[in-house]
Amino acid sequence: MRLPRIQISQEYTKIGLASTRGQLSIEQAKAELNLKQENAKVSLNTEKSNLEIDSTKAWSALGSAKLIEMREHIAQSSFNISMQNIAEIAQNGDRMMEITNHSNAFAEIARQNVFRDRPIQLTGEPSYDNVDIQYTPSKVQTEIQTAGVTFDPVQNSPLIQYDPGKVEAYIAQKNSISFSVVGGNIDASI
Repeated sequence: MRLPRIQISQEYTKIGLASTRGQLSIEQAKAELNLKQENAKVSLNTEKSNLEIDSTKAWSALGSAKLIEMREHIAQSSFNISMQNIAEIAQNGDRMMEITNHSNAFAEIARQNVFRDRPIQLTGEPSYDNVDIQYTPSKVQTEIQTAGVTFDPVQNSPLIQYDPGKVEAYIAQKNSISFSVVGGNIDASI
């Protein structure tokens, strides 16, 4: 005889999860530097240049010298003429002293000196370099005062926005227990 069997079948609960992702957004605004640049100070000091032109020799060579220079020319020229005259007198004395020379030295000397012109030179010596030029260049003094940069930075905080995700749990399958009798009749007697 076959005895009936009790068969138990069980199903477990199945839980399902539905989730949405969280979102994180970060925005960072730029910092503000607030820079201020002061101007540098530059000071320049210069002395005047000096140009000296001396045209005294040129005017003297043209005969338009100052009275003092004219007197110096006359004095120098007179001195030179007198020295030439002394030299000529000495030469003429030597010529008159020569007895062996049969020429008439007195007549020749008189003939030379009758119409002789002894000019006094009133002008200076002409030259291409009669104008003296002296130039003293100026000096430039530079003083620079540097200026700094000041800045006042303003830092901006980041803007953070967070949306959390969601997790929802649900029951995908409910738990259950079922009993069943397998094999044979229950009403059988032994």
